[in-house]
Amino acid sequence: MLILKGIIIGIGKIIPGVSGSMLAISMGIYQRLIDSISNFFKYPKQNFKFLFKISIGVIISIIFFSNIILNCLNSHYLITMFFFIGLIIGGFDDIKENMDKKYYNIIFISFIIVTILGIINVDNQFDITNKFLNFIYFIFIGFIDALTMVIPGISGTATLMMLGAYDIVMDAFSNLLNFYLLPYNLKILIPFLIGMALGIVSTVKLVKFLFTNYKSKTYNIILGFSISTIVLMFIKCINSFYTFIDLIISFILLFIGIIISKKINHMFSD
Repeated sequence: MLILKGIIIGIGKIIPGVSGSMLAISMGIYQRLIDSISNFFKYPKQNFKFLFKISIGVIISIIFFSNIILNCLNSHYLITMFFFIGLIIGGFDDIKENMDKKYYNIIFISFIIVTILGIINVDNQFDITNKFLNFIYFIFIGFIDALTMVIPGISGTATLMMLGAYDIVMDAFSNLLNFYLLPYNLKILIPFLIGMALGIVSTVKLVKFLFTNYKSKTYNIILGFSISTIVLMFIKCINSFYTFIDLIISFILLFIGIIISKKINHMFSD
């Protein structure tokens, strides 16, 4: 059962707009995940077994479903992106229910910070050629991705898109079983996984503290992140090639994405 839940979380991890940590909350294992990581050495055997099973499920999802997502983006970029944007918008209800409506300035500040960072790399270009800088870059990307895994409501995949790392990381994971490309993929995945480990270990206690003491304000920050992600994804869409028919289909799928996201949230909250 834990492996199956890991697979579901993994699917949420690779689909832009879906928060894997929100799915973990919905399936009743988020708190245990946080406790297992933050208090790992208190009960090492039990925590390792639990985290290992969840991790196996997540890895299975990433390896076997990432190619499908990449093919959709490569073949029908605008349509796929609008569907993902719909998934993000549909998840706003849960975030708004938990936010503090007196502190809109927190939403604005978090929105501005993430939007500026995204605009810097809005063309989604990865062009670092220095090997050491490559290594540092992917540690940073893994660290940021870890934050989105720990913080509910933020889509890690949408964040990777915004930072220009989605395609290259997903390509590395989807071709992990291709032994010819293994040396190249490991140059990406090793620093990425190091960054993820550092990010999870260093932030899980902080996140636990924030959700315990400043839950509503933390959700304000999450909403600001989510809105900025949508804006940056729209900018990427505007810069892409599309036809009038693509535009019509995209708006249809945008609304379908909103409906599906709302249904999923409602189903797991019951």
